[in-house]
Amino acid sequence: MELTAIQKEILQELITIYEKKNTAVKGTEIARKLNRNPGTIRNQMQALRALNLVDGVPGPKGGYVPTSEAYRAVGLLSDTNEIIVPIYKNGEVVKGIYVEKIIFDTVAHEKSCSSMIHIKGDTKLFNSGDLIKVGPTYHNKIVIFGKVIGRDDINHIILLDVICVSSIPNLNVSDVAIPREKLIVVNPNITIKEVSEIFCKYNINGAPVLDEEGDNLLGIITLHDIAKALSNNEINEKVEKYMSKPVITINPNKKIYDALITMDKNNIGRLIVVDENGKVIGIITRTDILKLIEGFLFSEVFDRAEKNLIKINNDK
Repeated sequence: MELTAIQKEILQELITIYEKKNTAVKGTEIARKLNRNPGTIRNQMQALRALNLVDGVPGPKGGYVPTSEAYRAVGLLSDTNEIIVPIYKNGEVVKGIYVEKIIFDTVAHEKSCSSMIHIKGDTKLFNSGDLIKVGPTYHNKIVIFGKVIGRDDINHIILLDVICVSSIPNLNVSDVAIPREKLIVVNPNITIKEVSEIFCKYNINGAPVLDEEGDNLLGIITLHDIAKALSNNEINEKVEKYMSKPVITINPNKKIYDALITMDKNNIGRLIVVDENGKVIGIITRTDILKLIEGFLFSEVFDRAEKNLIKINNDK
């Protein structure tokens, strides 16, 4: 599709603001940023909605949100890098099917919550009673788990009785991490006994090990490492002997979802945050993230619950 210069400009600004706020963007915000008349923005938004580049969100907190087509239209998403939101049935991804839109159509009911899942693909692959998982979505990492209670084969809609919804805030690691100035670090030449006293004093379970100058990351020491030293009766050995290395790190501009996935993959509870030059600028822990998203089911727990529900459903 061929967009005018002003339409591209509006889409770029909409995406920029939306990426920062992660909520619907009002036309007045775009007008203010671009120094344009709000009426002009409003008129252009109608045209962009007709082109399926923008969705409108009603209500006092509503506004506009970009569609995946908008990202493609301004060159931020290519056809070979399309955003895919998957569907899983009975624990297995359903190939050739992906989600276009999720609508919660009943949320105030006392005993149930249902959702309409608009998909691309064959709805006949799903039957009433199937347990499915939708997601994670691209921006908010929303995951929906529920039971199919109906379908519309003409409009490609699956009606879902929602059992569970989880989401991870669309925040950067830098928004959550403990900054360098508050970070407890240790020297490789102190003893295991000394580092255990530091852990006790500051009530922490792990700390990065830096060199004498405090610039280079040498390793990380954790309670597990201390316990290993104690089991070997080497409490007076230096930290350098028992610290873990190489250290798994993460860039501050990565999303906290990426941090959780990295921790889960490597079976660790914390990541050292380093900049492009490898300089330590903070630490992020699983606890830090879970404090933000109380009630969020971490992937391992979620998958275990999913398997149990599938087994229960299959046993009926």
